[in-house]
Amino acid sequence: MKIDKLRLVGFKSFVEPTDFEIRPGLTGIVGPNGCGKSNLLESLRWVMGATSAKALRSTGMEDMIFSGTSQRPARQWAEVTMTVRNDRKDLPVEFNEHDFLEISRRIVKKEEGSQSLYKVNGKEARARDIQLLFADASTGANSPALVRQGQISELINAKPANRRKLLEEAAGITGLYTRRHEAELRLRAAETNLERLDDVTGELETQRATLARQARQATRYRNLSGDIRRTEAMSNYLRWAEATEALAAAEAAMAEINGLTEETARVAATASAAQLKIHEAVDPLRLKEAEAAAALHRLTVAMEGLDAELARAKAEANRLSSEREQIERDITREKELSGDADQALEQLEAEEGQLRERQAAEAGRVEAAAAARDAAAAELSEAESDYERKNADAAEHEAERRALSQSLDEARRRYERLTGQIARMEDERAGLKLSDTEEHALAEARRLVAEADEKVTACETQAQRAAEARSMAREREEALRGPKSQANRNLVELQAEADAIRRVIAAGEDDGYEALLESVSVASGYENALAAALGDELSAALDEDAASHWSKAGAEPLPTAPLPPEAEALAARVTAPPALTRRLNAIGVIDPADAPAAIAKLQPGQRLVSRAGDLWRWDGFVQRAEAKTAAAIRLEHRNRLEVLNADIDDAEERLIAISGDHDIAASAVREADTAVAHTEQSLKDARRIARDALSSLTAMEKKYEQASARLSALTESLERLAEDKGEAEASVREGEEALSRLPDLSALREAVAEARELLSERRNGASETRAAYNDLARDAEIRAKRLEEISRERGVWASRAETAGSRIGDLEARLTETVIAQEAAQGAPEAVDEKRKSLFTELEAAESRRRAAADAFTEAQAAAATADRTLKQAEAEAVNAREERARREARLEAARERVGSATELARENCEAEPEMLLDIAEHKDGTDLPSREEIDRKLERYKRERENLGGVNLRADVEMEEIDQRLNDMTVEREDCEQAIRKLRSAIGNLNKEGRQRLLDAFNTVNQHFQTLFVRLFGGGTAELRLVDSDDPLEAGLEIFASPPGKKLSSMSLMSGGEQALTATALIFAVFMSNPAPVCVLDEVDAPLDDANVDRFCAMLDQMAKDTETKFIIITHHALTMSRMDRLYGVTMIERGVSQLVSVDLNRAEEMVAAE
Repeated sequence: MKIDKLRLVGFKSFVEPTDFEIRPGLTGIVGPNGCGKSNLLESLRWVMGATSAKALRSTGMEDMIFSGTSQRPARQWAEVTMTVRNDRKDLPVEFNEHDFLEISRRIVKKEEGSQSLYKVNGKEARARDIQLLFADASTGANSPALVRQGQISELINAKPANRRKLLEEAAGITGLYTRRHEAELRLRAAETNLERLDDVTGELETQRATLARQARQATRYRNLSGDIRRTEAMSNYLRWAEATEALAAAEAAMAEINGLTEETARVAATASAAQLKIHEAVDPLRLKEAEAAAALHRLTVAMEGLDAELARAKAEANRLSSEREQIERDITREKELSGDADQALEQLEAEEGQLRERQAAEAGRVEAAAAARDAAAAELSEAESDYERKNADAAEHEAERRALSQSLDEARRRYERLTGQIARMEDERAGLKLSDTEEHALAEARRLVAEADEKVTACETQAQRAAEARSMAREREEALRGPKSQANRNLVELQAEADAIRRVIAAGEDDGYEALLESVSVASGYENALAAALGDELSAALDEDAASHWSKAGAEPLPTAPLPPEAEALAARVTAPPALTRRLNAIGVIDPADAPAAIAKLQPGQRLVSRAGDLWRWDGFVQRAEAKTAAAIRLEHRNRLEVLNADIDDAEERLIAISGDHDIAASAVREADTAVAHTEQSLKDARRIARDALSSLTAMEKKYEQASARLSALTESLERLAEDKGEAEASVREGEEALSRLPDLSALREAVAEARELLSERRNGASETRAAYNDLARDAEIRAKRLEEISRERGVWASRAETAGSRIGDLEARLTETVIAQEAAQGAPEAVDEKRKSLFTELEAAESRRRAAADAFTEAQAAAATADRTLKQAEAEAVNAREERARREARLEAARERVGSATELARENCEAEPEMLLDIAEHKDGTDLPSREEIDRKLERYKRERENLGGVNLRADVEMEEIDQRLNDMTVEREDCEQAIRKLRSAIGNLNKEGRQRLLDAFNTVNQHFQTLFVRLFGGGTAELRLVDSDDPLEAGLEIFASPPGKKLSSMSLMSGGEQALTATALIFAVFMSNPAPVCVLDEVDAPLDDANVDRFCAMLDQMAKDTETKFIIITHHALTMSRMDRLYGVTMIERGVSQLVSVDLNRAEEMVAAE
């Protein structure tokens, strides 16, 4: 896999489409802080399937989308596309057919949250497929080849267990971990499914037992349903008969009411004609009365209009009077305002004259004060210069003395500090020497580690043996579980069949007496022969109290002729009570082919039968065997029941035997589980003890190594401090001699004091003259501002006076108009009052005419009321007759509906016409019908008995068959599930084994590369990697021990900051060298290195770029690193918040310069 290009659209600060070509060699990315350089690395990790927003310096994945600036709106989506070359065809199968892959990841903002979509060559793909694609190519979002800012520091401060992830990446087992995790999830799911299958199987077996009981209830339910059907048929017939009789009575009553209805209708018609004639005379009188009332109303309305007009005239006069008074008040107010304006103008002119006089008088004083201020300022400047010169001379000499004193004090303190450090280090060196007790404790710790390892090995052996024993016990239990389930199913099936046969036999028993059939047993195959010979007589009882029975007379044999020689006596195949002796002796069993010859030999009372059920009687009667009779079926059922009882006993014995073996095997499994748990716990305890012992030993060894390193460092430090102490002592002597050579400062200090006094006097004089000038200037400025204000106020008051004069003229004109209108409105109320008096006379005459018309109309209405009452009474009688007819019609209709309802009920309940219900009820002709109450009670009893059965499952037999099928299917499914569990456990074990081996191989390879790179970066020294904290490589931690040139071997925590950064860089590149990735990104890795180390770092990068096909991308601020790059990309932010990418190929630039 080769990565050629990245394309960013709307990703973080890269809002515009940006193409970043990833070329061979070293590519540098430079730019100011905060311009978006690291966003390129994050886009690479994001498109490779990164899922942690925090690792991408974000709070959520929606932060990948450009969030907008003051000049640009926010985007709704972001996309990063990576172009990959597949020259070697080493990608997974689903991608390997393409020469180029375009892998894109797009994120879109939605209301319910952001969502990422992956595509490969335009086709959607899963995130897991993308992650595995890069993981198999030794890269990915979390690859050690993608080094972000701060990752070096994280590696330095990381715990050994966290550093192991580097080895996992080098071993290429990141994908292995993913696959193992998926296998473990599938294993847990399969084990859960197996437990669920066991639970469901138990539930189904319980359901099957329940269904067998429900099948017996269903038989009883069907019998009761037949009784209910017959009883309901009789009840419906009785209901239909009663409804038919009621219908005949209703039709007779209807004929009677029809005559009465016609008579009452005739009387009502006569009364209606008389009432109509009277009402015709009333209408003209009503019209006359209405016209008089209308005329009266019009006059009344006119009177009300005059009243309103009079009120309006009076209100208008009052309004004009109020308006006149208001205008007079406004004129008075405006005249007062005009007088105020004249007075204010006079005051302003007087004040302006006073200010101008004062301004002219003060002009000379201001000029004199300015001259005095300038002279005092010149004298002050001269005094300040003299003071500063003298003070500088004194300060220079005093600073020199102070500097020498401070240097001397610092030298003395350094001498004392070095003396104390030497004493403390001597004490510490004495305390770091290893005592005999500590050496003995170290040896004891090593012995305990060896013993713990032996204990772990022994526990592992015991655990393996216990696991093997458990596996054998489980196989034995699983081998017996199937036969046990099969034996149990066989027993349940036999018991269900026997129960069904018993129910069928019990359903045909007479409630009173036991039938002969129950006392007869017949050989298998002769059931049809016996049933044909005896027929319904088998249902007769042996008890002589029964209406149909076999008497004891049949037990006495009669002298009879022998049966034909072709026949076999049926008595030889039947075991029956003595009452059947005579009958059985006269019956023979014959083959149908021999029947024609044997019939002629029959004596009176004899008959022949075949095993199929054919019958030949002595008197010539012949009956063919076309179907099995009920008696034959019952005999077959009895024989089958006997066979089933024997089979049930055998099945129970087999189930008991197999259950015993299965219980023993299950107990062995439980004991094996307990043993495995005990050995696993012992193994865990042993491993814990071994880890504790190893940790203790490691801590002691680490402490010993640290003490040795510290002792060596103390020795070197003591030598260096002794030299520093001698230098400090010499510095003290030199400082004391230089300080004694300095001159006395008293004369300089006196000259400075005199110059300071003169400067103070000059400053006071300058301050006074400046204050005087400022006072005069401020007064002049205040007078000038007041003169400007007076000018503005004069204009304002003049405008007010002019406005008041104009307002007074307008108000006087309005007052004249209002007076004229008031005089015109005073005469209007008297004219309206005259009109009211004339209209009042007309109103009284109209009232008299309306009263006369109303009296005539009232008399006509009384006559009409009398005619209405007569008509109402006649109509009431007719209505009563019609209502009675309607009631009788309703009763007739109800009777018809009852007949129809009874008919529909019969059709619905019994699916037959009412005339056929007696046949369904099996009622004999000529017998009396039972009462309705008796039938209802009987029906209620049958229904109650059926309800007492509760919920009955009529499909119990069908459901039992379905459950049997499900049990068979689940047995197969359980076997598949167990096989899958075994395969998954084996796969997980293989993955762990492969992971350990690959991790150990990667450790050896990385360790070799680390030692080589360390020597290259440091120019010497030694270093190594160690697995610590666990014997299992998959759980162990990675510790770094290094010895830079001239120093002893120690852990990385004891090294300086620069040495730590260089060592961590060597480890990262060692991991990289063991399994080179297609691309390597280093984000400001050179930041903590000095120039010499940066040069070695760049040289190593250059060599690695030549040795591998990896493309290196280095984000840097270091000028030396930039100079060593093949090409540079610059990230700029010309527009705030928007990143842009520019590139320069340094190799091509050099060629172009050389060509010029």
